[in-house]
Amino acid sequence: MIVPLVIANERENVVPPEPWYFDRLVCPECRARLRPPEACGCGFSPSPNLPLDLRPVRPLFRTISLPIANTAPSLLDNCEISRPKLTYSGPRAVRDSAELFSAVADSLHPGGRFLDLGCGPRDQAPVAAHYALRYAGVDYSSQQADLLADAHALPFSEESFDLVLSYAVFEHLHDPYLAAEEVARVLTPGGLFFGAVSQGEPFHVSYFHHTPLGVLALLHAAGFTVRRMWPSYDTLHALAVMGRYPRLTKLLIEILYRFAEATPFLAPRAFFRATARDKDLEALYRAASICFVAERTR
Repeated sequence: MIVPLVIANERENVVPPEPWYFDRLVCPECRARLRPPEACGCGFSPSPNLPLDLRPVRPLFRTISLPIANTAPSLLDNCEISRPKLTYSGPRAVRDSAELFSAVADSLHPGGRFLDLGCGPRDQAPVAAHYALRYAGVDYSSQQADLLADAHALPFSEESFDLVLSYAVFEHLHDPYLAAEEVARVLTPGGLFFGAVSQGEPFHVSYFHHTPLGVLALLHAAGFTVRRMWPSYDTLHALAVMGRYPRLTKLLIEILYRFAEATPFLAPRAFFRATARDKDLEALYRAASICFVAERTR
């Protein structure tokens, strides 16, 4: 949690040091340099409460450029879609990110600047500490976050982070294209954006669920190259767990899911003749949630 800058440590009578990312804060409304608790020249004033509230107050308007040409199908043809080898051995988060961090482990270096976008209970902080990353957790409403922020207007200067994680966040954003551009803006060139997004999960206060082509189109438009995608878990299981059905119906869906998992040979052509990539594609198409790793390439 962030410690107020104006409150001294009573035992030692010293002011605690500022969090590492304070010199990168900007006004969420005009993007001018911000030094909380001071107000910005545009009139925006950070809330003095904890966590520090840097959500915009006034209506904001942004202009984004989107390509007309559809390149997503060809991008999918050249994207790695197999599940990464699980190498992570550190503490497990409530939202299990072991596969995600395994997929980017080669790019993690001590001191790397890491933004947890939509951090919720801040459960990825111990995972970041396992890799000695400098962590900052932002969320729109969680009181456990380091900062309260809006993903559509991140309160950080350009190229502030080496890595950005969004775990089951983008389906809850009303303008994912704008949020993806914000992620690209605060990432360094070559920085990684990784996470998971809903595809077949049922509605859960969500706006846009993303297909494999949707993930590719969204991130390509924001200047990313998707390096890898893979299924997090199956849609039938998501319906059994999250679906708004009677308990008996959910139980039957779960039984159907487990039966399908145990009997792939009932589709002999796909089971015996399909390539490994064909099978990975089928799993991706059935996914309730899609994991991705993307690099900022422009």
